[in-house]
Amino acid sequence: MDVVLPDDWSNFAEKLAGRRSLSAHVALDEQGQLIGLKLGYERNRGVFNSWIGGVAPEARGHGIASDLMDAQHAWAKEAGFRGVETATRQPNQAMAIRNLKAGYMVAGLDVTPGEPTKILYYKGL
Repeated sequence: MDVVLPDDWSNFAEKLAGRRSLSAHVALDEQGQLIGLKLGYERNRGVFNSWIGGVAPEARGHGIASDLMDAQHAWAKEAGFRGVETATRQPNQAMAIRNLKAGYMVAGLDVTPGEPTKILYYKGL
C-alpha cells in the first residue's frame, strides 16, 4: 500500500499513545486482504485529526479513498466533532485534490527545513 508510515513502529505507537477518540476505517478485498485504511484521533476539543491513510495501488480508481473518508467524517460527526483537519505532503497531489473535492479548505502550510512542505486543511462538519 502506498501509505507514508513511520519507519520506526515504536514511534507510531508513541504517536497514538494517550490519544482520545481513536478511529480506524479499513477496506478489504474479496479475500479479506487490506486494500485501504484511514486512521485518526481527536486533536483537540471538537476537532478530529484525519491522520494517515491510503489505498493499495491495485485498488485505486474505484472510490475507496472517498468511501473511507466519507465513513470517517460520518463517524466523527456522529461522535460530536465539529470539524476535521488533515495534512498532505506537497508531492501528494492526488490526496490534495481528494481533500479539496471533499470540501476541505486550505488552512495553512507547515514548512520544515529538509522536509517536504505540508499543506494543512480544515473541513467543518
